[in-house]
Amino acid sequence: MQNKILLEELIRVNNSNHICSEIIKNYRIEQDIKIDDFAFAHLVYSINDKPVLFHINFSNTTEDSTKNEFNIHLQNLNQKSFSELLYLVTYYGFFKEDEANLSLFKDNNSTGAVASYLESTNGKLLYHYQVEQLYSSISNSTIDEAITFRKAINLKRPSAFEKAKTMLLPSGESLFEVITKYRFRDFTLYPKIKEAIALYNYLNQ
Repeated sequence: MQNKILLEELIRVNNSNHICSEIIKNYRIEQDIKIDDFAFAHLVYSINDKPVLFHINFSNTTEDSTKNEFNIHLQNLNQKSFSELLYLVTYYGFFKEDEANLSLFKDNNSTGAVASYLESTNGKLLYHYQVEQLYSSISNSTIDEAITFRKAINLKRPSAFEKAKTMLLPSGESLFEVITKYRFRDFTLYPKIKEAIALYNYLNQ
């Protein structure tokens, strides 16, 4: 990384003395995450003139933390490949211990309308807009309603998953089945485009 220092740690969400506390606070407000929703935040960040946060993952136990794992996988990263970086940032925190392969692969088993939504995801992940499109197409809802639903799914809220079970696609599958079918290792995660771009620029400047 050539003098590029990345810091990684697990802190309490209510730690107002941490250098990233203001960034975390703003992020919580933007994502409608309450102060008592989670106890800990797992951070990957650097400090230039001010802290730059590349990754944040909320949890309620220290066991959910994958501290130091980001830097381990970063060592295997082709820093010239934005796709590999996006893959790492998107799935960071959910690697198997023995996994070193950062390459993307495409799932060719999906067909029809669902396949068109998943085409650009390499068969592994659901982009924000794709979840919103599916929700809107089934419920005839507004984009604001779809965004609210997607955020609830992103936060793993049981009420959102229960609602998804009642929403049927023309194929007969429920929206819940589609989301869980294309999730990755028990999580439905979304590409952190802004974080990936910021980290890519930081590592390659």
